Amino acid sequence: MIKWLVARQGEGLSISRAVEMWREQILSGKDPLETMPGPRPGSFGAQSIYLPPETGLDALRAQWLAACLNFNETTAEQTLNLAFSLYPLETVSVDLLARGLTEIGMLWFENRASVQQEHFASSLAARRLDALIAAAPAPGRPHSILIGCPPNEWHNFSGMLLTLLLRRRGLNVIYLGANVPTDRFEETLSAIQPSLVVLTSQQLRTAANLQQTATLLSAHGATVAYGGRIFAMQPGLIAHIPAHYLG
Repeated sequence: MIKWLVARQGEGLSISRAVEMWREQILSGKDPLETMPGPRPGSFGAQSIYLPPETGLDALRAQWLAACLNFNETTAEQTLNLAFSLYPLETVSVDLLARGLTEIGMLWFENRASVQQEHFASSLAARRLDALIAAAPAPGRPHSILIGCPPNEWHNFSGMLLTLLLRRRGLNVIYLGANVPTDRFEETLSAIQPSLVVLTSQQLRTAANLQQTATLLSAHGATVAYGGRIFAMQPGLIAHIPAHYLG
C-alpha cells in the first residue's frame, strides 16, 4: 500500500486523496495494485517526498519526535500530514501530538533534550492545534465551557487539546490560553456564565495558583474542573483543590 500511495503522490495527488482512492477501489472489489497504473518513469525520486518506513502511530510518533529533536520542520510537518490522512483527528492529536510532547518533556527532564528542542516541538504542535481549532464546526449545543491556565502557567497544550475535542463535539468553548490572571477569570466568569470552568497546570508552583483560582471561582458558584501532569505525579495535591479532578 505504501508504494502505491507514493506512486499516486508522484502523479500529483495529495496523500489524503490517494488514501481515499485506495479505499474506493477496495470497496468496489478491485485490487488497487492491479487496476491502477504505476508511476510514470522519472515522475518522482526516492528523495522527493518523505514517507516513514512504517505507518503505525508509534512509528509515526517516533519519526515526528526525531524530526523535532533535529529541528527538521519539513519532516515533522510531513509526518503529521501522513498521520492525519491515515487516522482520525482525535487519535493523532492524542496519541501522536500529546504523547509525543510528553515524551520530549521527559527527555528534557532527564537532560537528554534541550529547552530549545522542547519549545520547537511544542510550537509545532500548538500551531497544528490552532489550525484544527479554527477549522472546527460552529457550536451546536447551548452549553459554554471556559478553559485556561492559571497565573504563570505557560504550558497550554492540554488546554488547547481539550478545546479542540470539545469544539468538535459541538460545544461552545471559550479558550483563554496561558497565564491568565485570577481576576481575569473572575471577569470572564461574570460575563459569560459558563456551565463549566476547566483549569490546567503542569508545575508545582502553578498548581498553587490553580488552587487559588479554583477557590475563588467556586466561591462565585462556578463548577470548576482541573487537570495536569503535576497532579498525576503528586496525587496528594488533589485533596487540596476545591474542584473536580479530570484525571
